[in-house]
Amino acid sequence: MQILLEDRELFGKKFLGERRKNLSKNSWKVIFMCVGIICLVSFNAAYGQKKVGGGDIKYTPKGADVVTFSHDAHVTKAKLKCTECHSKIFPMKKKGVTMSKEDHAKEVLCGICHNGKKAFAQTKEADCAKCHKK
Repeated sequence: MQILLEDRELFGKKFLGERRKNLSKNSWKVIFMCVGIICLVSFNAAYGQKKVGGGDIKYTPKGADVVTFSHDAHVTKAKLKCTECHSKIFPMKKKGVTMSKEDHAKEVLCGICHNGKKAFAQTKEADCAKCHKK
């Protein structure tokens, strides 16, 4: 009876030892997979994000400095929806949108919002530098 008891104890220790070894092998696999997933998610969050509305759009008007339209300023900060401008005021894709100096005094294109009521006005010479940058 004593021999059987020892065999049982040896078997039990051996079995538990193997189980611990397998558990630690699998633990490393799980940890490695988790680290890999975290790296992929972090990389995608940092580099895979699309810019709001496709990013900034530059217009180069004749005889004036460049105008950089910031989707971030309008969508994220001013909390405007895409449909408030597209396609009521501007086409979805950048096309040859032209705005004359006279248009700045009218409530057309940018002037629909930039009229001094909803957003800063664009009617005075001093307002030019708010949009036109060198």
